[in-house]
Amino acid sequence: MTIIRSQSILSAHMDYINEATVINTPYPYPPPSVTKIDHGTAGSVIISPDTIKLPTPRETKEPCLFEKSVEEDGYKQIISSLSPQEIIDMSDPNLPLRHFRADKGDIEKAIKRTKYAIKWRKDLRVKEMLKAAHNPTTPQDEKIRRILMKEAETGKLFVRNYDKEGRAILWIYQNRENTNNPENNIMHLVYQIERMIACTERQGYEKSVIVFDFLGWKMKHASSLDVAKKTIHILQDCYVERIARIYITNSPAVFRRFFNMVKVFLDANTRKKIMFVTEKDRAEMEKYFDPNKVESCIFGTSKVKEYNVEEYFSTPLNVSFDEKCCFCALQVNL
Repeated sequence: MTIIRSQSILSAHMDYINEATVINTPYPYPPPSVTKIDHGTAGSVIISPDTIKLPTPRETKEPCLFEKSVEEDGYKQIISSLSPQEIIDMSDPNLPLRHFRADKGDIEKAIKRTKYAIKWRKDLRVKEMLKAAHNPTTPQDEKIRRILMKEAETGKLFVRNYDKEGRAILWIYQNRENTNNPENNIMHLVYQIERMIACTERQGYEKSVIVFDFLGWKMKHASSLDVAKKTIHILQDCYVERIARIYITNSPAVFRRFFNMVKVFLDANTRKKIMFVTEKDRAEMEKYFDPNKVESCIFGTSKVKEYNVEEYFSTPLNVSFDEKCCFCALQVNL
């Protein structure tokens, strides 16, 4: 998939994986516990603040941006501003904390952006899409799974291995586009970002790594600035604090000119995470990646296993491609 031409509305091998941590589910976090549901009149569901157990943030390996007590207070303020249904619809318990950090402690801004991210995810039906991908139970689920597998069959986006810290790597190959279907492209993009996140979180982190390979890219592959802005939006506003670094490899001079036009839409924090990689950076990359376990575009030196879409979709959401593992996939009731 060529990410910047999507019409969006608007990402290390292990010997063994603890079987209790591997999932074959839409997402590794169940919603907050619902203790009571009032069906009201005419069958309408009413969820009031006393019907749910409020979530608390989980510990991760990501560093705090503020003192722990400050972050705890900020988290509570954001959570208290959400409706019971918004809390249930959160992607995971740490969503408010990531927004608190991303917005540098600006509570009003963090509340607004948290609410937006929750609504975006619900409107796009991300949870339902992930269920269809890994646990299809209806004809509609099967249809969604077929679409995702068609989009993914060339390996234009897929998650393989981890950097030396343990962050999952999402590989994006601009020359492997096979459908050019805007709606399906976006569903596929979101699926791969979610898979990247699930793999990273199994290692105790929240932020992942993305490698864009632009081998063979030409200006004709570029889209309008408007579409580029929308693509940037999905990573900056819908998946806040989910990216540690972005590496751009094999970028021709013409792409550099296009990037200079769109980088004004990147916030300062995102721009700092982007690195254009050239041959002179080989030694630098070895600080972050094991050359025996990564793709050649980032100076991998070993022949890695050829990508296979059937194998990729036969493994749980939080297992990367060709990850050596011993697992028993667990089913989670939605």
